[in-house]
Amino acid sequence: MVIHRVSAVPHGCGIMDKILLNPHYNFDDPNNITCQAEVAAYDAAFTNKDEAALLDAEKLALKGASGYAIGVSVESPWGENKVLSAQTGEGGQDVVKKEITVKPGFMLSLQRHRGRKELWEVKSGTLTVISDGERIEVNAGDHISLPKGNVHCMNNVHDTPVTVVETQTGFCREADNVRLVDFNGRPTIPLATATEARSAILYAEMHQEIEKKFGCDIKPAVMLTTSEYRQIVEELKTA
Repeated sequence: MVIHRVSAVPHGCGIMDKILLNPHYNFDDPNNITCQAEVAAYDAAFTNKDEAALLDAEKLALKGASGYAIGVSVESPWGENKVLSAQTGEGGQDVVKKEITVKPGFMLSLQRHRGRKELWEVKSGTLTVISDGERIEVNAGDHISLPKGNVHCMNNVHDTPVTVVETQTGFCREADNVRLVDFNGRPTIPLATATEARSAILYAEMHQEIEKKFGCDIKPAVMLTTSEYRQIVEELKTA
């Protein structure tokens, strides 16, 4: 592989740099193309404070609902989540609490949010967290804070379920989930920064760990774990 020096340009690197940063990504997949368009449209609506467009995006994300349904438990491939409370405070500061359970051998998507910070309080089990390129073990009784824009993921590499109470603060919308890599094969957008790429390397390594221990349907993106890719990311960090 030929290594090219790339420029550290947040969320907007050139086309060649994007290709180098995304050897795992199918740029021709129509679902990925749609995902990119939806994220770009939400970015514009968020920046312009276009309330009508933001509401339309939220209804799409919540399958017709305009806001969170308190008490309803939603099952996902990785486990389930239930909205415990949802309040809009002064100045548009929302506060949403969710109870999230992650099954053994599963990962949520690697993601970031534009409008909210999060606090994860682990109630049972051990949560393995990716946070801005770091791997952190959070045990029952402990918590971790994730600032707005943080690149993060919940993971369970252990043998028992993990239960987490997540408190979102800020502009809290389901549509404000930007997926970067996904264990369950859902569409994503390309990686664009060194922090996203370093986090994606950890994500791929953890995916390999889960595959070896538990088995899984979707194969890990092993191209993100090569020494060549690590050098590309290191050059992006130091450019």
